Amino acid sequence: MRQNRLQQFWAQEKSLTILLIILIAHIFVIIPFGQQTVLGKIIFLVFYVSLLTAGMFLMVKNAMTRTVLIVLLAVLIIMGSDLFLKSVSFEVLDDFIVVLYCLMLSWVVLLRTFSEGPVTIHRIQGAVVVYLLIGLIFASLYHSIYLLNGEEAFKGLDSADRKEFMYFSLTTLTTVGYGDISAAIAGGRSLSNLEALVGQLYPAILIARLVSMEFESSKSK
Repeated sequence: MRQNRLQQFWAQEKSLTILLIILIAHIFVIIPFGQQTVLGKIIFLVFYVSLLTAGMFLMVKNAMTRTVLIVLLAVLIIMGSDLFLKSVSFEVLDDFIVVLYCLMLSWVVLLRTFSEGPVTIHRIQGAVVVYLLIGLIFASLYHSIYLLNGEEAFKGLDSADRKEFMYFSLTTLTTVGYGDISAAIAGGRSLSNLEALVGQLYPAILIARLVSMEFESSKSK
């Protein structure tokens, strides 16, 4: 009975609001302030798994498959953290999983956002979810580049903590470009250019599409 209620909730548009709240807390609170201590790392992992669980309810309908995937990916994410062991290979694998997961989740959220029907506040929040997921995707890619190439990959980093790459990703995505951190190798520069381009095109295309949907909905009424 409880499982059915959860499934019904995540089938509704307002579930996108919950996903947005989790993502905002993860990106703007947990990542910047929550990894300096062991307790902070545990909280960081809890929010990672919360984001993972929320997304799985959106993407996977079968309860057994969803549970298996959540457990499997959660274990891999925990192994990719330095809570129990320090391994570059596991950290890169962790980044790859995050990128793949965020891409799939973005696709599902966009399908909901641009499905037929009136434009609601929940759909707009879904579009914001995708925008933040883009920032998280590129932050993970920058982190992998750093792990594989060392300190020469970026200039201006205070540490190798994920908060540095999240900060660089968001300033690049929004084209603020303070210049305190910059990519120093070809791969990093190409990614930052691509992210800046996506950061410009996504809002423009999104607004045009949402306005078009609202116009068509109003016209049909």
